[in-house]
Amino acid sequence: MPEHDDGGGGGRELSRRRALASGQLRRVFGGVAVLVAFALAVLAGVVVALDQSLTRVDVEGLGGSEVAIDLPDEGPDDVGSVADELDHTSSLEVEVDRDGEPLTVLLLGSDSREVLTAQERRELGTGMAWGERTEVVALVRIDPRADELRMVNIPRDTVVTRCDGTRGRINAAHSIGERTGVGGVTCVLQSVRDWSGLGIDHALMVDFRGFLEIVDAIGGIEMYIEEPMQDRRANLDLQPGCQVLDGADALAFVRARGLDDDFGRISRQHRLLVEMRDQVNEDGVLSDPVRTLRFAEAVASSLQVDSTLTLNRIRRLVMDHRSSLQDPLETRTVPGTPDTSGEAWLLQPDEVAAAELFRWLLEGDREPDEPTTETEGRAEREDAPSGQGASSSDRAGDGAVQGTDGVADQDPPEDEPPIGSQPRRCE
Repeated sequence: MPEHDDGGGGGRELSRRRALASGQLRRVFGGVAVLVAFALAVLAGVVVALDQSLTRVDVEGLGGSEVAIDLPDEGPDDVGSVADELDHTSSLEVEVDRDGEPLTVLLLGSDSREVLTAQERRELGTGMAWGERTEVVALVRIDPRADELRMVNIPRDTVVTRCDGTRGRINAAHSIGERTGVGGVTCVLQSVRDWSGLGIDHALMVDFRGFLEIVDAIGGIEMYIEEPMQDRRANLDLQPGCQVLDGADALAFVRARGLDDDFGRISRQHRLLVEMRDQVNEDGVLSDPVRTLRFAEAVASSLQVDSTLTLNRIRRLVMDHRSSLQDPLETRTVPGTPDTSGEAWLLQPDEVAAAELFRWLLEGDREPDEPTTETEGRAEREDAPSGQGASSSDRAGDGAVQGTDGVADQDPPEDEPPIGSQPRRCE
């Protein structure tokens, strides 16, 4: 007898269909999961690639929330506001409020030619010099509580005590660190830290190739040149008028020494930084978080950075200080007196003025009624020959912030500012 269908066959069919649908659903979810996993893998690969694009160096001596600013044992009887708080043999402990996460960054510019090809060296006019020196040594202060970014430049020939205990030019500290195994950036950082008494949070170094890449990455730097500028040794040849400097032109602009002296060169470096930052700001890069991060990553990939600067750390710092990075940039230079008594050209720093500048880096300008060593000593320095005992900032506008129209916030000194040092935006 045939079996009667008691409904079991329909149940089995329903189960089969459910199983089939479940299998199809699993395949769909499995496909989505594969796509998600692939997307995450690609994203992780991009992040890893960006992170690995950073050239990191191990740097010893970073950090420190307390600052000790030492005054020289010898100096004028009255050294201004600093002397009101301590004598010449003591030190001033300055507590830095870390709640706002202010940063002090050591910025170095390397003169290494080894990163360039022979043809590039000919085209850029760098020549070939073995070894590596820091032609730019500067401290930059980024403080959310301040109304400006502050930078103090230390001329390359400034005599300091270097990390191995020797006295000599600051720009040789990198080679000393490499030769002794301490590390080039570490030696420069320790030399600057021990002299200035400042805690340094991070260190960045750019070489010739990195500088070219950064300038070209932003499409060049638009500048107004007021008078012809030629320096054969730096391959500099700029005519008056509004023009866009590519990486090669910008490098020649900041390297040129044949126009005047080292203080003039530093003033032009300051101008280029101001113009570059203003241009990026005007283009809206710093007001757009996504563009800010992309720009920061592009710049970071062209630098050597200390090993604590991971990609995430860079992103966090940039976003935390995005508003501060849009503030005016005020630059000053440690003054000194040329010393030609030996075979090498040296610059003996004005220790009292240097101590005041390092203090200014942290605190900014004092109230107008508070005397400072810098203002009291300026009258003596105004009679000095160009570059002797006067900072480039003094000569280029008394250390005042230069606006985009090239007019200083304070009355300019009688001396003419260095050639090409005054910021002026193109109309």
